[in-house]
Amino acid sequence: MSRRFLVLVPVVLALLLSGACSGGGSDEPAKADFDAAETLRRSAQAMGNLKSAAFTVESEGDTPVIVKGGDLKLLRDGDAEGTLTVEQQGQNIEMKVVAVGESIYLDAGTGGWRRLPKAVAASMYDPSAVLDPERGIAKLLGSVREPEPQAVEEVGGKETYRVGATLPREQIAGLIPGIGADLEGQVWVSRSDHRLVKVRGAFPEGKGAVVISFTEFDAPYDITAPK
Repeated sequence: MSRRFLVLVPVVLALLLSGACSGGGSDEPAKADFDAAETLRRSAQAMGNLKSAAFTVESEGDTPVIVKGGDLKLLRDGDAEGTLTVEQQGQNIEMKVVAVGESIYLDAGTGGWRRLPKAVAASMYDPSAVLDPERGIAKLLGSVREPEPQAVEEVGGKETYRVGATLPREQIAGLIPGIGADLEGQVWVSRSDHRLVKVRGAFPEGKGAVVISFTEFDAPYDITAPK
């Protein structure tokens, strides 16, 4: 065996190990080489044209807002139905919610439905804001600050662009009442149709985060007042 061959063996092994350690990228997010601002602009347009949507709200940690979770179906005109988890006197209460016209009906399991004017209930949660182009998701996407491309990754079975950005208090508070500061967040936008898949906002001082995930679009929901 030649001396030259013996010298080359450790070099080749080092190269092979280096490639193995880098992993070929199978579990790594794809390179973030997209235009973050343009992605958000197109997403705002796509979300502004929706007729209906289904979405969930989740809390990570002990968030400083009354709404801790939810699962809702929503029409563009503001009618909605689903469940909300809200904090009342230190306890998380799950209640059924139906919004029709100018009324919201609530059932916390303590004696049937209670009807409230939508204007009164909006201080807790106003589902009509979500698809409103002037108050909701489309407005938020058009108002985020310092967007930057972070990754291309799969979320909920969809390939998405992940954009890091600052979520302005004025817009995010319209979706989750009680938010009193800008949130540092991420936005996930579908590559195929630019609809919003998920948005996450972290509260200052490590006070948890809120996550809104969209699960369905333009379904023909039939929402009526409970009897």
